[in-house]
Amino acid sequence: MYRKLFCIFLLISCISMLHISCNSTQKKVELVYDAQAGVGEGALWDDQNNRLLWIDITGKILYLYYPESAQMHSYPMPQEIGTVVPLDSSTLVLALAKGIFTFNIDTKVLRAQVLPDIDTNAVRFNDGKCAPDGTLWVGTMDFEVTNPIAALYKIGPGYSFSKQLDSVTVSNGIIWSVDGTKMYYIDSPTYTVAEFDYDVKTGTIANKKTIITTPTEWGTPDGATIDEEGMLWIAHWGKGRVSRWNPNKGILLDTIIVPAPHVTSLAFGGVHKDILYITTARNWMQEGDVEKYPKAGGLFAVKPGVKGISSYSFQP
Repeated sequence: MYRKLFCIFLLISCISMLHISCNSTQKKVELVYDAQAGVGEGALWDDQNNRLLWIDITGKILYLYYPESAQMHSYPMPQEIGTVVPLDSSTLVLALAKGIFTFNIDTKVLRAQVLPDIDTNAVRFNDGKCAPDGTLWVGTMDFEVTNPIAALYKIGPGYSFSKQLDSVTVSNGIIWSVDGTKMYYIDSPTYTVAEFDYDVKTGTIANKKTIITTPTEWGTPDGATIDEEGMLWIAHWGKGRVSRWNPNKGILLDTIIVPAPHVTSLAFGGVHKDILYITTARNWMQEGDVEKYPKAGGLFAVKPGVKGISSYSFQP
């Protein structure tokens, strides 16, 4: 009896492993820039200016990468930086640790726009993206990564500031469906992706439901992006991979292994939006990982065989 049950369990396990392996690809992931970033993050393709925006949170550095000239520009910041989105060719909107700022890359002027009344000794601003209606959605995270004391906020015209969700621990992975009617959201320690109905006319969310639960053995889900087929891509902190999911069915479609254990964010870019840029972190690696992953903290890229969609800019 027990032997028969064991055989059935073994068969199910083998089928499960085969399913995962069949959904894994050996696409070549190449190093774009050896930044040695403490926590590379915030990848976003700026269509209007053909450049990739990304950051090193703990290094307090803003990066602008121009693929056509292979130039990487960097700008030091006075605080940890969690989000960058475009405003125009020379001005960017940043979520620094303590508030929302604008930064002019020509004049190097950093100007505070919103300094909200939040406990910046306990939380800091983290991941964010612009919605189809031009509002900026950005969340905070608990420094201890254990307490649901963070929140998700919306910054609208005139830099109006309003809370949209509370009881969040680590706000991450904000992205919208191709048609803009759904918002996907990750609170990393939950290992889940939540879906909300999104009303573009009012800029409001409703009807939260869990659509994906990621495997805990892959590490915690971090940043996310969407491709032109409406499939969701997720970066996994801890086990060096990105995954592709059908958000309508909650089905895993593909995984790509990255040569760094902490994968943090990803964005489709390039002239044809067929390049998936991937940021990674060098901090908090385990013993032996530095030797095993010497380029951890770098910016990587891969051509996954599918294209992305245009990102949205902030409309103040």
